[in-house]
Amino acid sequence: MTRTHRAPPVDAPDLDSALDALREQGMRASAARRLVLGALYAVDTPLTAEQIAGGLAGRLPRSDPASVYRNLEVLERAGLVRHVHLGHGPGRYARAGGPQHEYLLCDECGAVRALEPAALDPVRDVIRRELGHEARFTHFPLTGLCSDCAQAAANPRR
Repeated sequence: MTRTHRAPPVDAPDLDSALDALREQGMRASAARRLVLGALYAVDTPLTAEQIAGGLAGRLPRSDPASVYRNLEVLERAGLVRHVHLGHGPGRYARAGGPQHEYLLCDECGAVRALEPAALDPVRDVIRRELGHEARFTHFPLTGLCSDCAQAAANPRR
């Protein structure tokens, strides 16, 4: 399996600095790239390409899905965007720089919870100690049941 080359994550705290970083890498800050980056800077949660192309439910102009996918790939290679999987369904995209999040996903209701990586350090420590594996939860989430679904499973209605 070959890995596509990805630049190190670029810390761009706002849209203007992301566009500057793009230009510094010799790339154009086209309208399509501005739209994709604008969508990712408009929210704090990872988005699907379809959500971006759809204009975030009227918050941004709609775009061609194929163009969005092409630009997400370019922006990922540039270190401005990262790809994550949050359960079944399409991949999602988030800003690459700045504080990284790891995710918990409820298998029952689909709720996603973003966490600071330090919150999962005790889990990582057990996995490293017991299995010799360095675990990461940035691309794929840690799955299970949220507290509400776990409580419902433990106390089923009769």
